[in-house]
Amino acid sequence: MNQSDPRVEQSLNDRLKHLAIQAQQSPPQSRQRQQALSQLLSAILQSGQLSRPRRNQFQGFYQEIYAEAVQRLCSYICEKIDRYSPQRGEVLQWVNFLLNQRFFIEASREVLPVVHQGIDPRKIQRISLDDLDRHNPDETNPHLTPSLSQEVVHCLEEDPEGIFQTTHVVNHPSASFQRLALCRLAGYSWQDISAEFDISTQTLSSFYQRCLAKFAPKFKQYLL
Repeated sequence: MNQSDPRVEQSLNDRLKHLAIQAQQSPPQSRQRQQALSQLLSAILQSGQLSRPRRNQFQGFYQEIYAEAVQRLCSYICEKIDRYSPQRGEVLQWVNFLLNQRFFIEASREVLPVVHQGIDPRKIQRISLDDLDRHNPDETNPHLTPSLSQEVVHCLEEDPEGIFQTTHVVNHPSASFQRLALCRLAGYSWQDISAEFDISTQTLSSFYQRCLAKFAPKFKQYLL
């Protein structure tokens, strides 16, 4: 963490604590709570004070691991803000502890699931939704069952556990995995989607690929 003016740091801590308490005091699912959480996440991400654990490790994969860890952290803050205790410390102490001790470790295990087995992670093939439509094509009778692509669309829209809609690009709740996947299945390019959400194609594509890897077991459970 860089040296900073103590007054500026205290002002940031006070603002984050105020937003966290404001979110806690607002009813769940209310607009006031969502606004407070959105402002809280924005302030945290723009503060430059989030830790970057083990930055000299995982060469070639660090950014992907870190992005996944931050995504998990933000989701946790939104869902579990009531677990923050102002009496026990500052918001940044809380979130950096979670990032270092939990979410970075979880993310590294997900992004590099077989690294400890001696397999080069760069050779791991991740599924795409298009692959699902090519699964066992000889067993699919179009006169009896809908195509797997139609089933995937139905699965995404139905979202039985609510996970596709609530998983979204950090600080962009509207850019959920559900919407991105439906756009891709509808034939939209990353450039089209980038223009719609005003998010870079690299950010969208990286988030999308992480979600495909993360939700692959769910799609297999629902569809195959």
